[in-house]
Amino acid sequence: MSSRAPSGEPAPDAEAGEDRAAAPAREDRAARASVSARSGVRARAALALLALALSLGAVAGVAFQRYAAVHLRALPKVPSCVRGARVALRRPVAVSGTEPRQTASGETVYLTLGEDRAVACALQFDEPLARHLAAALAEQETAPRAARLVELVRDRVPADPAHDRAASAAYMMASATLRGMPQDAPEVRAAAEEIELRHACRFALRRSCPTRPWPPLLVWLTGVPAALSLLALLGLGLAASAARYRRWAERRGR
Repeated sequence: MSSRAPSGEPAPDAEAGEDRAAAPAREDRAARASVSARSGVRARAALALLALALSLGAVAGVAFQRYAAVHLRALPKVPSCVRGARVALRRPVAVSGTEPRQTASGETVYLTLGEDRAVACALQFDEPLARHLAAALAEQETAPRAARLVELVRDRVPADPAHDRAASAAYMMASATLRGMPQDAPEVRAAAEEIELRHACRFALRRSCPTRPWPPLLVWLTGVPAALSLLALLGLGLAASAARYRRWAERRGR
């Protein structure tokens, strides 16, 4: 009697063999479907994080730019004559001035050649500043001269950004003049410290300014989440790269 199964019906052993042969294919399809699903979730999460980072980052950037335009302005370029005037002003005054100049009050004062060169330089871009500088340089006594130089930087240049070039030039000339004065005088040291601080509070320099306000709260409320979104986006990218590498390694290992 034959052991073959009835005609039209596969033998049980053949069915089992086919199932075993199809099992890896089914597992492969299931694995690919799972990978595809995870990839879709990651892609949607990445798009959401990117949109969040861009929108919040744009708000934070605009808010910070407005803050920086007032409190973190860059040093402006000054005329080349300012640097030459600084060299002349650093030299201690040993003789009386002979060059006539008018102050802001209309008084005529007499300056040395180096001082006169500094005033002539300031006249090229800010006449009121030049006249106040002439009055400060005309002072012969240490304390009044130092006080006038502080006044020049602190009070004689408007805070408006349009006057930043004049403010920078005033600082450079005042600081150079103070270096040519007796360094052991308390008035000179105090004046030098004050004009350095004033300069640091007007422009973005290495020296900190104790009166400069912190960036507005909007910068932190939008900038921090934007940065965290970018970090999460980076993490998703690294995870996806690691998963692709594992799949590649598994295929090579088969």
